[in-house]
Amino acid sequence: MNIQHSVEIEPRQTGVEATKGIDILLINPPYERLKGFTIASIPNGILGLGTYLNSLGYDAAVWDADTSYDEGVLAYDNENRASAQNNYAASLENDSLYVWQEIRETIERLNPKFVGITLMTPTLHSGLKIAQIAKDLGKTVLVGGPHVNIVQKKVLKYDLIDFAFFGEGENPLPKFMAAYPDLDEIKKIPGLGYRRDEEIVFNGFAERIKDLDEFPHPDRDILLFKERYMPSELATIMASRGCPFKCTFCASVPIWGRNTIYRSPEHIVAEIEELYKRYNTRQFRFFDDTFTVNRKKMIGVCKLLVEKFGDRFFSWWCLSTVSSIDDEVLYWLKRAGADQVHLGIETGSEKVMATIQKGCTKDQARDAILLAKKYGFWVNTFFITGFPFEEEADIRETMEFIKEVQPDSVNLCTFTPYPGTALFDTCVEKGLMVEDDDYEQFKYIGHHSASNFFMYTMTKERYGELRDELLKLTTEISEKMTLRKFHYRLKNLTFAKLVRKIRLLIRRQSVMWKGPGHMLVERVQAAETRRRHVSDGIGGLSVEQPNTPSNNT
Repeated sequence: MNIQHSVEIEPRQTGVEATKGIDILLINPPYERLKGFTIASIPNGILGLGTYLNSLGYDAAVWDADTSYDEGVLAYDNENRASAQNNYAASLENDSLYVWQEIRETIERLNPKFVGITLMTPTLHSGLKIAQIAKDLGKTVLVGGPHVNIVQKKVLKYDLIDFAFFGEGENPLPKFMAAYPDLDEIKKIPGLGYRRDEEIVFNGFAERIKDLDEFPHPDRDILLFKERYMPSELATIMASRGCPFKCTFCASVPIWGRNTIYRSPEHIVAEIEELYKRYNTRQFRFFDDTFTVNRKKMIGVCKLLVEKFGDRFFSWWCLSTVSSIDDEVLYWLKRAGADQVHLGIETGSEKVMATIQKGCTKDQARDAILLAKKYGFWVNTFFITGFPFEEEADIRETMEFIKEVQPDSVNLCTFTPYPGTALFDTCVEKGLMVEDDDYEQFKYIGHHSASNFFMYTMTKERYGELRDELLKLTTEISEKMTLRKFHYRLKNLTFAKLVRKIRLLIRRQSVMWKGPGHMLVERVQAAETRRRHVSDGIGGLSVEQPNTPSNNT
């Protein structure tokens, strides 16, 4: 069997009965990996779902098929992210790509009864590719996730999908697994949909979960290929579900309805303590849309961390809205060990801020950035360029604003009209895009893609010039080394991180390029094929050996 970096772990260490023939394999499809980037991500949603299923007595394993730190050659910056989207489209058409081979081999060896795939609009096509592989292997395919919740029963048009889950999966999925294959019972389950011949069954959305504390902490030991992660990368935490804001470019509103459910500070801190004891990591990160919105709960988490571990025992970061930042919030974040704050600014234009309903002003954004820097935080900012109504003067204002506030790093996105958002409807109404239920264009566009163009205020050529100027500026600012940034990076540099950086640098030098982001995919594939090796385990799970000899390559 050919699986990269597989190691053998005793079944009790995995959190599942790690034998051939598990109940369900939950997969987050590859995306950045198919572009050639080196990432490590925790799929918190399906990881929590898999953990919950195991607590009910099922055998579930979870795989983030996008995690690839030991194989990629591109490290993120704004410029190469913008130019790498075509690698995704090319990878979808390349059936011999080692990623698809790895997925096929993993499903074959674990032999799950069900293959569950979480779908976002950007990963729709790689998710459908996995569904095709699973169907070829005779598996029952389940889907859920943001894209499914937005397009709803339209997702049932695909023959590759057997059942779709709408809303949060903790309620309908266990009921489905208990009832399967009795369609008379399955048909009664809220939050479930399927198609049989010409009949479409769509039971609406599952009821929102009111108390997140009733579920166990996500068990990182049921992750496949856990050895691809460093301990700190396993420590990604979700403290809430939903977002109370109404930005017109964001798909959170149609998914969550501006209703946010929060875990208790005690439940969150217990997870942090568990991560520290199990993986010996004092670094973690919150991945909520905005961790600081519920001021009382956020400060409660900070106070508990200080009470249990002392000041600045941990090193961590979170996302925040501009309107949540003030002296009290920053004081408690700092005491509890937070050293990065990630702020969604989006634009330096007051007009654009108002139009996208950002919920803050330019002055508030400036004050929040400067105050966070005053407290010694690394301030990462998110900006978006290419809104349909954005004019050259607006983009110039954004450039000048970034130069003025000098954030430590900038994540620049190119506007992408995601289905379910107000700006998606605007783009369709103004003829800037064609509404396509197959979402074929999302093979070529994405939230960092230079191929994106959905504007009626200027030509594509002029926008391209301004976009490239902004990409260059934000990349230079992010890579600019200051004494403060050097001290921060040195403080957080571990031996494992240093080794990885050196390995990545060596690998990058060994790969031929056609300019930033356009690697020769064939050469990378050949190197990966040579590097893959036969193993008795799969993704960290021990499995029964098949009776037939393995067909090794």
